[in-house]
Amino acid sequence: MGYKSGFVKCFFLSLIILSVGCAELTSLREEKVLMTQRIEELQSENEGLDSRYALSEEENARLIDEKNRLEDSQRSMEERLKGTGVSVRIKEGHISVVLPSSVLFNSGQIKLKKAAKSSLSKVCRILEKDFPNETIRVEGHTDNDPIKRTKQLYKTNWELSAVRAATVLHYLIDNCHLDPKKLYLAGFGEFQPVASNKNKSGKKKNRRVEIVVLTD
Repeated sequence: MGYKSGFVKCFFLSLIILSVGCAELTSLREEKVLMTQRIEELQSENEGLDSRYALSEEENARLIDEKNRLEDSQRSMEERLKGTGVSVRIKEGHISVVLPSSVLFNSGQIKLKKAAKSSLSKVCRILEKDFPNETIRVEGHTDNDPIKRTKQLYKTNWELSAVRAATVLHYLIDNCHLDPKKLYLAGFGEFQPVASNKNKSGKKKNRRVEIVVLTD
């Protein structure tokens, strides 16, 4: 009787151990599945990072090439425009020809000076040669001095800047024969200064017309 009792105890103990072992085995299998899933997720994330890094490197190389191209264009144009009073800058990723109002107009006026036409003609030849198919935006800019003498004509600097831009735009079309379908104008008034309006030198720089070449 004692033998049977001991056998039964051993049997049930074995079952308990086997049950616990099966539970641990099941738990280990579940952990393995979760670990495998996590490894696959990490591998996928790593591949995504590699792909994005490659794209980033490619985009960075493209941006460097574009920057170099713009700077080369800027230097070339500045060299050809020496002595005209016109400068060239890179503005928001585009070439911009800067024409000071003092080169183009008498104070408070919208009619082009005779000397201005010579400078504009040189600009036109460059635009025709270097950018024959590009869209061009002609921008008018002023300082922040309020309109006084011509208040009856121009309510604010917006109107004056837009009319001056239109004068230059019409010269590009009528005298340089640029395609009007590729030209448009904008009057920014005093709201895009390139220098301080607190002194005469800064105000002079802010009074300008810019011809922006909108390259793709």
